[in-house]
Amino acid sequence: MFQEVFSHIHPIMVHFPIVLILFATIYDVFSLITKRKISPRKGFWLWLIAFLSAWIAVGTGPEHDARGNTNVFEYHQDLADLTTLIAFLVVAFRAFFVLKKKELIRVSLAAYLVLSLLSTVGILSTGYFGGKMVYSQGVGVKMNGTYVNPPKSGKWNQGN
Repeated sequence: MFQEVFSHIHPIMVHFPIVLILFATIYDVFSLITKRKISPRKGFWLWLIAFLSAWIAVGTGPEHDARGNTNVFEYHQDLADLTTLIAFLVVAFRAFFVLKKKELIRVSLAAYLVLSLLSTVGILSTGYFGGKMVYSQGVGVKMNGTYVNPPKSGKWNQGN
C-alpha cells in the first residue's frame, strides 16, 4: 500500500500548494479590501505552509516520466521552481515585518502584493502545464500497468 501511495506522491502533493497559495492571496486581498491593511502576523503560517508544500511538490516531481516525451515539461518545471522561490520571498518578506513588528505600508505593501499575485499566477500556470502533460499528453499515466506515453530511452533516461 505504501509503495502505491508513494509512487503517486507528486499528484497528491501538487494540490496543496495550488489551494494554499490561491487561498493565501485571496485572504490577503480580502484583508486589504475590508481592513485597508495586511497584518504580517495574520496569514504568516498559511504562507509558510504554502511554501513548504510547494517545495515538497517540486521535490517529488517524477522527472523521469516526462523527459523526452513532452514539449511542456521544461515550462512546468521552471514555473514550479520560480513559483516556489516567489512563495519563499513572500514568507521571508512577511517574516521580516513580523520580526521588526512593523506593518506593511505603501511601497512594502505594493511589493508584497506584487509578489503574492506573481506567486498565484505562477502556481496556476504550473498547474496548467502539469495538467496539459497528464491529460493531453498522457505523461505518467498507466493503463493496465503500462505507460500510455512511456518515457523515452536514450539520453533522457541515463542514470534513472
